[in-house]
Amino acid sequence: MAYSGKQFEAYFGLTENNNIGENTVNVSDTLYKMRMSSVEDIDFSAGVQISDVERSGQRVLRPTDHIAVRGGGSYTWSFSDYVIENEAALQVLLQLVSEDTTPAVTTAIAGDQATVTYDEGSATGEYGYVVISSPDTDKDRLMHSAILQELTLSMDAGTHGGRLVASGTFWSGYRPEIAAESTSPNATAVNYTKGLYDCTTNTLGGSTVILKGFSVTISNPATRVGFKTVNSNAGEPESYNRGGQINVSGSINVKMDDVSVVEIDDFLSGDSVNVSVGDGSAIDFDIPTAKYTGHTRSDDEDGVFIELPFIGTAEASAALITMKLT
Repeated sequence: MAYSGKQFEAYFGLTENNNIGENTVNVSDTLYKMRMSSVEDIDFSAGVQISDVERSGQRVLRPTDHIAVRGGGSYTWSFSDYVIENEAALQVLLQLVSEDTTPAVTTAIAGDQATVTYDEGSATGEYGYVVISSPDTDKDRLMHSAILQELTLSMDAGTHGGRLVASGTFWSGYRPEIAAESTSPNATAVNYTKGLYDCTTNTLGGSTVILKGFSVTISNPATRVGFKTVNSNAGEPESYNRGGQINVSGSINVKMDDVSVVEIDDFLSGDSVNVSVGDGSAIDFDIPTAKYTGHTRSDDEDGVFIELPFIGTAEASAALITMKLT
């Protein structure tokens, strides 16, 4: 049987009624279908530790010289070009990457974000499921106990009509299930179509600018700790540790005029600048103490524009980033 890439589907959801390590989708948890042009497979390459031991007295590798061990590995699944259309699905992504449990109100990451330990068998932390539905029904994938370790949200005047687009990477230290996965996604309403043209208040350092594009990436990784037998699989994690550096980075592309031309001064001096994009309510991004990391001018048909890549910083409990997407 020949397959088409159009036959694969991807669903994701927030795990609310299962503990870390449980390898089934709880029927009371909601799965959202991701409508994308293509669906990638899980990356299994880091899930097996491989080494070839070249021994003396021979010039050719023997079959026993190739060592492959499944225990102690990790797995990732990446998605891209996911045009946001459902508010609840978007807020699940925000909750998973930020660990803020109130994304329907405001999603914020503070400068003093605590380290969180996700113990196997517990309900600590924010983690989810990824289901990849295959045309070969007994080859579906279920990535459980999954951390969204990176999320990018972007808007561009020349892409998808300026609609908000997401990409990101899920990570799990537990072995994905490869079997028939009968769980179907819940009905997913098209109820969120915000994007660039809804962003009516765009400022740099408090001064209004003309926006052409914006993107922001949040990186909040986890690492696996220890090993134990879980679901009859040896070498699974005893816990996750989510205590590494949280990075916020992005880029804003604005028309060069008397207001934005002075942004090169903040880039050269390393001064902090507030980057604010949105309408203040339904779609809003605020990076209070951003630092520019570049300054590139482009001469386009519609004028001269400046692209300003940035990173987020925060002091003490102040916000690294605040987002309202409701």
